[in-house]
Amino acid sequence: MKSSTLAATLVALLLFGTLFAGSAAAVESTAQELPEESEVGTDFEATFEVTSLFDEFERWTLVTNTDLDNATWTIRRYNQAGDELSREDVDGASATEPIDIDDDTASVEIRVTGTTPEISELSYEPPDRFVAANFTLERAGGTERSIGSHESHHYTAESRQAREAIDSASESVGDSGGDARDSLDSAISAYESGNFENAIDLAERAESEASQSRLVRNALLGVGAVIVLAILVGGGYWVYKSRQQGPSRLK
Repeated sequence: MKSSTLAATLVALLLFGTLFAGSAAAVESTAQELPEESEVGTDFEATFEVTSLFDEFERWTLVTNTDLDNATWTIRRYNQAGDELSREDVDGASATEPIDIDDDTASVEIRVTGTTPEISELSYEPPDRFVAANFTLERAGGTERSIGSHESHHYTAESRQAREAIDSASESVGDSGGDARDSLDSAISAYESGNFENAIDLAERAESEASQSRLVRNALLGVGAVIVLAILVGGGYWVYKSRQQGPSRLK
């Protein structure tokens, strides 16, 4: 009885391991060159590599999308030896590339160029980001799976200045509350409303209030330390005088 139960358990574990190993392998996209940030309206360029092409399917279509304006895709296919098999240039926000195991393709390199887009929705945290490249696996019959999405931070000169002011104020305010925290929260709200000048003013106010709060706190700590020291000195003096007077009374 015990041996049959053990055998059944081992079979179940093997089946689970097989299923897990099969589901773990998947097509991957890796950023080879991807700017962390870019100013709105400036030129943008990024390069990606798609590998493990046939861990799931032998034939499928690679679909690419980007938020860049005036985008151009350069798609290169390479074999196992690293030799270039083909190159295709496509204009537009999206492009497709058929992937077939019979073509000896081992990896695909995708370079996308374009213009950094406008900020559609301002956000301080998480920072304003746009999709530089999104990759999807599609198959006939409706099978679709996300391979990976790669983003970059975008900004304007005004939004960057406001963000830097809020960052500086945030470091000063820290975990403290009170007026400084209220001003900082208001600065963030102003930023997300696109009122950058007001955001800067409020951030500077928050930093000033945090500085004043620290001065007051330090002053109070100093006064407290003086009081404690005075008590200790006074108590020590009283003990000293008491000990001096003790023997004379015994006489």
